[in-house]
Amino acid sequence: MQFTVGIDVGTQALKALLWREDGQIVAVQSEQYPVEYPKPAWAEQDSGLWWQAMLRAIPSLYQRSGVSPADIVAIGIDGTVDGFVPVSAEGKALTPAFLWMDRRAVTECDGLARRVDQSRIFNMTGLNLDASHTGAKMLWLRRNNPAAYARSWKFMPSATYAVYLLTNQCMIDYSNASSTMLFDVRSRCWSSELLELTGISPGLLPELKRATDIAGNLTPNAALALGLRADTVVVVGCGDEHASCLGAGVIEPGVVADIMGTAEPVCVPANAPVFDPSHLVETHCHAHPDRWLLENPGWVSGGNYRWFRDEFFAKCGGPESVSYETLNAEAETAPPGSDGLVFLPCMMGAMAPEWNSKARGVFYGLTLAHTRGHMIRALLEGSAYALRSVVESMQRSGCAIQHIRAVGGAAQSRLVRQMRADLTGIPVGRLSTSETTVLGAALLAAVGAGLCPGLQEAANRTIRVVELNEPIATNRPIYEEAYGRFLRVYDSLRSSFDLEPVS
Repeated sequence: MQFTVGIDVGTQALKALLWREDGQIVAVQSEQYPVEYPKPAWAEQDSGLWWQAMLRAIPSLYQRSGVSPADIVAIGIDGTVDGFVPVSAEGKALTPAFLWMDRRAVTECDGLARRVDQSRIFNMTGLNLDASHTGAKMLWLRRNNPAAYARSWKFMPSATYAVYLLTNQCMIDYSNASSTMLFDVRSRCWSSELLELTGISPGLLPELKRATDIAGNLTPNAALALGLRADTVVVVGCGDEHASCLGAGVIEPGVVADIMGTAEPVCVPANAPVFDPSHLVETHCHAHPDRWLLENPGWVSGGNYRWFRDEFFAKCGGPESVSYETLNAEAETAPPGSDGLVFLPCMMGAMAPEWNSKARGVFYGLTLAHTRGHMIRALLEGSAYALRSVVESMQRSGCAIQHIRAVGGAAQSRLVRQMRADLTGIPVGRLSTSETTVLGAALLAAVGAGLCPGLQEAANRTIRVVELNEPIATNRPIYEEAYGRFLRVYDSLRSSFDLEPVS
């Protein structure tokens, strides 16, 4: 038997997965690292932590499983989108990595908006003019750190940088490129118009390839450090939500991937580019070469839950590591709708019910009758309300949705899945593995190395729906009222958000 390794360069951890060609997931390893928030709306990370995490995670896979490193033939990479590392010609990171949730580049977006109609950018790129996207962050770097910008050889998203560390090759796939705001999503090439408009040199951008293309073999140093064969191939890889769609088998139209991690991207495949008139849902390239992906890149979701746990349990005299299962159990003590308590999941700006870099998180409707359980449930429901707004935009754009596949760690919670089914009126399925993102990276490697003829077949070897949550009829009217309240609260605060200072 031959094996592939998938690597997911996530926001708060790097995961590695060992996949066998018959579809079995043999081992998974996770290595955590911190995120830095030096100023409001800033989020960055030491990219050197990614390499150190790979050095620990990959050998752990074959050491724990007993698999011979000689039988590992390929590595696939996925990483967070909407961020980048400026890299010098010597291969050194010049600043901390800009992360997807960083929205410091509001001034740069305002400047672009004065020079070009935002609908023009959306029609070319499929993206909103927003501070989350990589192109805006590149402009921020040029204005605020011109020395680092001038020394930059390439701007690399996390997956590209990981592939570069392994192979010394600099490549980006269409899915990752389609989140830069510098890419023509219809023709799948860098947009000369936007590069001219922004003044960003095309030479600063990686070479475009398909996600399953082989970037190269491991360098001798990387092979030695990881204990793998020097002829191990590394594929180009893709963005994290795109990999999660592959690992969830969400490749054909009609099935939504609700990816519940630090962020919560929501995606549905399409056979051709489809553009949402409301702009709530963007148009990306899928990691599959013949598909596009209607996608909301995701609001902070699991990150909110982790923040609540860390700030209100560990720092307030509670246990050092309260489990999410414990929080979920406490949330179940409150009824659907949380007795009128609403949470807006806008801790790092809003992605739903609209895009708004200046929006902030809010608990609304607190009374002395509310308990901690109400607050925990309201926090979970806030993300479910955001999901509903995205799904409705997909449906208005012409997407017929039969069911939702919940993926990620939070997808294992029956409470979390049921909320989403009740709010959307659509069945929500749990899969046989929660590790769909890093699995997707391993499947890319399997196809690139020739172990599988195609991505759908590779997914079918591994995953299946094991549980389906149908909407509960008695909860539907409760959540209809609660969802309306969520929208009204957001609308009433929009003008207050506009008063937020801009860095």
